[in-house]
Amino acid sequence: MGVSKMSETPDNGLTPPGPSTYGPAQPPTPAPPANPYFGAPPRQAPRPSTDGGLGWTAFGLAVVFCFPLLPLVGAVLAIITLARKRFRPRWIAILALLAGLAGTGLQVAVVTSGAFWDGVRDGMNESLEDEAEDARRSGEPTEISSLKLRTGDCFNDPVVLGTLGPGSGGSSTVTLIPCDQKHDLEVYATFRVPGTDFPGKDAFGEHIDKCFGAFRRYVGVSYGDSVLEIFYYSPTKQSWSVLGDRTISCLAAHSKRKLTESVKGSKR
Repeated sequence: MGVSKMSETPDNGLTPPGPSTYGPAQPPTPAPPANPYFGAPPRQAPRPSTDGGLGWTAFGLAVVFCFPLLPLVGAVLAIITLARKRFRPRWIAILALLAGLAGTGLQVAVVTSGAFWDGVRDGMNESLEDEAEDARRSGEPTEISSLKLRTGDCFNDPVVLGTLGPGSGGSSTVTLIPCDQKHDLEVYATFRVPGTDFPGKDAFGEHIDKCFGAFRRYVGVSYGDSVLEIFYYSPTKQSWSVLGDRTISCLAAHSKRKLTESVKGSKR
């Protein structure tokens, strides 16, 4: 029997089992540490809103005493600012409230005082008087206040001639016209009503009666013998209180046609 040497590789071509050629398994590589300098910063809570604009507006309006109602508006805004509690410094809102209330009280005192309304009345009357004087100097048909008519003025007022027969009434404005031009009416007398409180139109009767005697003196004949009609203006409650109107104006007109000259001394 012969003996032969064993081959190192099996006949089937398989490698005999043995240790791995790759060595033992390695542990996983740890992740690198986080870099604190990269990435978005953490979110911050939003800052609470304030009422800075509202508070300072309240203060600004509260101290403006020369304009009506602005201190009152400032006081209201100050109350809202204090209630919302979002304005700093808080003492500004408190000061605005106090100033607004003080300013409102001062304005009310001024408006309700007699001196204030006397000043307003005087200013309005002065303006109306100036307009009437300018119209007389111009010699042109011009609208003026009926309250500023005086004896010898000739004018148009279609409201008066639209009434039935002699009586009171009229417009707040009339057209002043030179007496040598066609016109509706002429003022031939005025009377002032005494008193401070409006007496009512019924109380004007005794003053209106004076228009008849004044008619004869101005025209030259009695009213009963004349072809002219008598009208009059009397104060209204509004003109009495607002403008201090106390005047009864006696007016002459022809019932059927316009006048073309003054009725003074005409004996018509």
